[in-house]
Amino acid sequence: MYKKLFIPGPVDVDPEVLAKFSTLQISHRGNEATELQKNISENLQKLMYTKNTILLSTSSGSGMMEMAIRSCTKKRAAVFSVGAFGDRWFKMATVNGIPADHFKSADGEPTTPEMVEEALKTGKYDVVTVTHNETSSGIMNPVYEIGQVVSKYPDVIFCVDAVSSLGGAKIEVDKSNLDICLSSTQKCLGLPPGMAVASVSERAYERAQTVENRGW
Repeated sequence: MYKKLFIPGPVDVDPEVLAKFSTLQISHRGNEATELQKNISENLQKLMYTKNTILLSTSSGSGMMEMAIRSCTKKRAAVFSVGAFGDRWFKMATVNGIPADHFKSADGEPTTPEMVEEALKTGKYDVVTVTHNETSSGIMNPVYEIGQVVSKYPDVIFCVDAVSSLGGAKIEVDKSNLDICLSSTQKCLGLPPGMAVASVSERAYERAQTVENRGW
């Protein structure tokens, strides 16, 4: 029986897309796979308005969230939350032993540029995490405006969770100064669950080379 999904995710997937999953596998070390990943990366760069490197992960979006906060935090992370997924990012930091502070907005209220500025003025933080669109509350945060604030602090890496919005809302990664913008496949991208994507800046790559406890 056919089920048409009208939920935040997973969303309904076009039958032509699903049919591709029944085709024969290819060598993941061959030229065909290289060309496939190149095409995917180039299309994602267009979607995300970025020249940054694209990472593909066989994980949920939470896998990319953990990657971001573990790989980029040397000093302390400022984790801004407007709901369940911002809270999840803070919990990821604490269970991984990463120093972090939790800046939680009141229910129904966004993360504002002023809140981020107030935190960064202290000099305590080298990572800021923000949820672009929070499924549990419907709040969409002004990541462009927040990015302008973060850009005034050259040692701070700006990480954005766009799991609920990439492909449904316009996110200009480079103009917004996003060092890491991550998403998973089962929402606005209209694909089955089980993969995640991220754009990663050179600054974020350079930071990751200097972080010792970032996992394998």
